[in-house]
Amino acid sequence: MLEAAAKCEARDSVLIFGAGLLHDIPLIELVGMFRRVVLADILFMAPARRAAQKEERVELVTLDVTASLTSLAEGRTELTQPTAYLDDPSISLVISASILSQLFVVPNAYLEKRFGQSDAESEALGQALVRAHLGYLGSFECPVALIADETHVIRDRSGEETATASALHDVPLPPGGRSWDWDICPLGEIDRDHAVMHRVRGYCDFPKALAT
Repeated sequence: MLEAAAKCEARDSVLIFGAGLLHDIPLIELVGMFRRVVLADILFMAPARRAAQKEERVELVTLDVTASLTSLAEGRTELTQPTAYLDDPSISLVISASILSQLFVVPNAYLEKRFGQSDAESEALGQALVRAHLGYLGSFECPVALIADETHVIRDRSGEETATASALHDVPLPPGGRSWDWDICPLGEIDRDHAVMHRVRGYCDFPKALAT
């Protein structure tokens, strides 16, 4: 995120999707680099609210980044392509912070329970939500930093990978960027014999990666 910010020629506003509890967001550094830091999320926990109260440059904006939750709540799975902030010239940088693999989790769980959605329908909706978010990010004219879980990995006690699964319903990310491993559940946290790791991919300028 900071690498992407350092490359920005304009330093007006940075728009962050998925700030969450701010654990993974270098908020202090970003506040020092931009005139305004916009945290856009469906709801805000106490750390984000405290940050906005403490720092006048931090703005909280309630936003459904999928633009489709209202229709999904009614059982309609035709998605609306998001457009929020695409026409805002003050946005100098967009950051999508580890939400790509989360966009479909609650909608699919809800639709399966409330409307009896099938596994195949959940797979299709998951793919559609991932592609819609990637398309949304690719539509910004300013730089976009994307950080996304790409693969779930199970390791045994010896560190051998015993199983892998796409974190994105098999929707591929474009070449490029940088990949690293995140030990989300180290050995012993789930059980004594297995650890869970997420393979993460990050891009300093996602639209450029799409264009290559």
